[in-house]
Amino acid sequence: MAELTTPGKALGTEEEFIGGEGVYSDGGKLHSLCTGNVSIDKQVVSVKPSNAVPKMVGPGMVVYGRIENIFEPIALVKLEPLEVQGARQTQGDYFGVLHVSNIRRDYVKSIRSEMMIGDVIKAVVSEIRRGEVYLDVRGLDFGVVKAYCSRCRHPLYLKDRILVCNNCGNRESRKLCKEYSAIER
Repeated sequence: MAELTTPGKALGTEEEFIGGEGVYSDGGKLHSLCTGNVSIDKQVVSVKPSNAVPKMVGPGMVVYGRIENIFEPIALVKLEPLEVQGARQTQGDYFGVLHVSNIRRDYVKSIRSEMMIGDVIKAVVSEIRRGEVYLDVRGLDFGVVKAYCSRCRHPLYLKDRILVCNNCGNRESRKLCKEYSAIER
């Protein structure tokens, strides 16, 4: 059975493997470009996207997406749905709306205090209303799975519950998914 991976997840190093399709290198470490299944063939590590044909999103579906823009009090998220049996197939990109009230159970004044443009998040579709997909990241299982430095755009690494940029030393915080530390290793 192939291992499921998410965007940004470390797959190994260039000393161990050659990066194949769906894989990028960052400082000698190989990472997944998309959600999909990892395969290793003759020292070449590849990721085959799990949704070659996009699936229609629906309430309760877990999705990964990238924060494309922030217009307080909402963020626009480009989605990549995970496969769900019986879901109707359709073409095109999906965008979701994440309202500031759906980030934490506590009061959040600004989305920018919890997430930044370019961050990859894991969310659940809470509802579809008037053709818009609404997202929720309030649980421990949801939030930012990959963050980038707001100064230099390098990946942020989790050190003692604080996100740190190894390039410029910047320290930031986010509403993190419990998967974040596992993705960085």
